[in-house]
Parts: sequence; structure tokens; C-alpha cells
Amino acid sequence: MNDKNVFSKDFLIALSNWQRGWAENQARRRQIADELVKQCENIPVKFKTVSHCCYRKRFILEGEIIPILIDNDFFEGVASWTKDKDYAKKFKGIIKPNTKFVMLFKHTPQLNEIVINIISLWKDEAFKKAVEEFKNEDYEAAKPLINFKDYQSEIILKSTLKGTEIENIVGISSSFGDLCDMANIPEDKREELSIKYTRNLDGLPIEIPTFAGTRPTKEAINNTLIKFKETLETAKTNNIFVDWSRAAKVHQDDLKHKPK
Repeated sequence: MNDKNVFSKDFLIALSNWQRGWAENQARRRQIADELVKQCENIPVKFKTVSHCCYRKRFILEGEIIPILIDNDFFEGVASWTKDKDYAKKFKGIIKPNTKFVMLFKHTPQLNEIVINIISLWKDEAFKKAVEEFKNEDYEAAKPLINFKDYQSEIILKSTLKGTEIENIVGISSSFGDLCDMANIPEDKREELSIKYTRNLDGLPIEIPTFAGTRPTKEAINNTLIKFKETLETAKTNNIFVDWSRAAKVHQDDLKHKPK
């Protein structure tokens, strides 16, 4: 198979449409994902391998925390991950309406999970030539490819979110007063401390959403799992039904892409 056939126009369109996005329209996302998976089937395996860990920041919707933590397996369909942890943390901010949590996942992909490695594509001269020809033929269709290139260090995966792979979560600290109370700082020392804190550019944010760090994240997850366990044990002891009906379920149109 020659290079021209490897990077067909249909493949370039599918990849460009993926990078163009879908404006939160999940039905549209699934259509784009279906076509991308189809067009990547004949792409050489060297463009579908990853030897490093990948990161994905995810705004967690109501009900998703249960399969992520309890089942350690929530397949979300085809999704973008990145080699660049800092980029993942910054992408689309850390506040989004109607979401419960923000989590950063770290995962080393298996071969059957990888749809396409965009980093490796942009290292290939034949791919870059194909994109250039595509751009000359249809600039509007090729625009997302040209704009993004490999700047996002993106790898597209058949993505499963696991509680054991949560690297970081976004949290909000207690108020300055509450923190002083917890540290037993006297009232007459707090104003001086507050002034000193505001002048310290390296100070931790107070009452501002921020990534908590690896250790606090692990502690928070463990505490949550303990509470889940206590809930189940209490229900069993008292013969009470635990209602998991609000737990998120995998969408059937996504499930077809789940690796076997």
C-alpha cells in the first residue's frame, strides 16, 4: 500500500472532523468517532502504538463516580488523551456547570485501545505531505488539522476511566479563617499572616478551585471508598436496599468500540 492510499482523503476528513469538535453534542461526537475508527482501521500499526503514559482530564457527571470507583471500569467511548500532563490540566479549565468533579487520569494504553497516535502522524513526512495536498484542495475541511497539528500531544483512545488511575482531582480549600482555626492560630496573629500570605506569589490558593495533588487525591479516593463500603455494610446489616439506579451506564453506541 503506497503512502497516498494510507492517508486517504476520507481518513484526513475524519481526523479533521474529530479535531474540529462537536460543541458538546454527544450524538454528533459518536458519529464522528464511528467514522474515525472506521478510517483508522487500515492505518499502519506504527501510528497506533504508544510506549508512554497518557493523561485525560475529565469533568465527571452525576452518576459516573460509582462505576469509576466501585467497578474501576467506566468505558466512555472514543476520547482524546495527551502525553502532556500540564496541557491536560489546563485544557478547558477546571470549572464546568452541571458537573460534580474534575479528575485527571493517567493511563498507559494497550494496543487494542489505540485509535490513532497524532504525535506519530506529525513525525511522518508522508502524512505531512498528504495534509498539505488536502489543504490545497479544501482549506476549510483541512483547517483543524493545520491549526492543531501535534500541539496537543494527542492520542485518541477507546477510553476506559478507572478509579485506580486517578492521578489528581480538583478541590477547594476551606476559608482562611477555618484554616487558621484548624492550625490553632490566635486571632491577633491572623491579620499579619493574611498580609504575608497575599504577598507570597507561591502561596497556595484559598477557596479557589485547584488540583489537590497526588497524595491528597489518593486520600480522598480512599475515604470515599471507605464510605461506600460502610454504606453497603450498613445496608446489609439492616437489610436495606441500596439504590444504585442513578449510577451512569455506558451508552450502547459507545459500547461497540470497547476493546474485547
